[in-house]
Amino acid sequence: MGERESLISAIAACGKFPVFAGFDGAIDRIYTLVKSGDGSASGRIGTIGEFAKIIAAAAGKSTNVERLLTEERCGGNAVLCSLAMGSLGQLPTILANVGKPPEKAFAPLAKCGATTYPIGDCNRTDAIEFFDGKIMLTDSKPLRSLTYDSTLAAIGANSLGPLLSSMKAIAFTNWTMTPAGTEIFAKIQRDDLPSVPRSVPILFDIADPARRSDGELEELLNLLAKFAQSHRTILSVNVKEFERISSVSHVAAGDGGSFRCAMEELRSRWPIEWVVHRVDGAECCCRDGYCCAKGFFTGNPHTTTGGGDHFNGGLIFGLLCALPMPLALMVGNAVSGAYVRSGRSPNRTELATFIGNGVTQ
Repeated sequence: MGERESLISAIAACGKFPVFAGFDGAIDRIYTLVKSGDGSASGRIGTIGEFAKIIAAAAGKSTNVERLLTEERCGGNAVLCSLAMGSLGQLPTILANVGKPPEKAFAPLAKCGATTYPIGDCNRTDAIEFFDGKIMLTDSKPLRSLTYDSTLAAIGANSLGPLLSSMKAIAFTNWTMTPAGTEIFAKIQRDDLPSVPRSVPILFDIADPARRSDGELEELLNLLAKFAQSHRTILSVNVKEFERISSVSHVAAGDGGSFRCAMEELRSRWPIEWVVHRVDGAECCCRDGYCCAKGFFTGNPHTTTGGGDHFNGGLIFGLLCALPMPLALMVGNAVSGAYVRSGRSPNRTELATFIGNGVTQ
């Protein structure tokens, strides 16, 4: 049996496990920008560089850029990661800002079997998509009031320990836009983590840390290293996020072809499992060493917003399938690849078909 056949077999045989995600939710409005005509593919502002030139040329003057709304839907790192896992047959519990009561946009969570604990109002994000990336404009005011106590109020308990201890995998997201994020994670690590079985992997997706100071980022990494003393702790980042972490740590990231050397050096300082995902693949430096997996790239995506969240959901699913990290990365790549093509979270049958077709970069 070949690698793909073994992978497809493992996906089909994987059980249904309770998984947790917290704490951000958003309503995303997806836009493209018009260059000419009706704004179809040939009339779009296609790249971020092209848009940057238009903005730069308007300095000291003014300009008008037409945008086209292509979709409005639920979003947020925790929400989209939950949708990815739920569509693959897992049993998500999400504790997040999704409106109280949850806004109608978050109905897909219930459809995928998620148990939702609403904390408060959700974020609002306008995502401007290009062929080579996206620009996210987010109103994150709701996350500014998120505290450990507000999470307890949402579940009606005096500790997150009992809830987290019933999970088989945990994902914490969007530290960057949560001012109290480090305080919340420190409280969880100190008071709640001891009750969580050591076999439970914990994935962190911090989101783009550009607005955070170097000191704040280093404090977080030190905290994640404490998580890793007892649990498998994974930091999953994209290329831009990894380059920021490397810069703060005074580590040369490399030329972008591979971050292996930088990842190995960072792991020697903070012994967590480092995962970097990009449009053409993913790589990891973990307890078993370095590995990488090719991606499922398309130059004509239906959407790119949420691709990283679906990678994370797929990676967690791969680990729950008891796959080694190289194959878990491949599952993450495939879930993301299928999602960006269709705009929908794939189920297991769709994921197996997608992997079987073998459309890799």
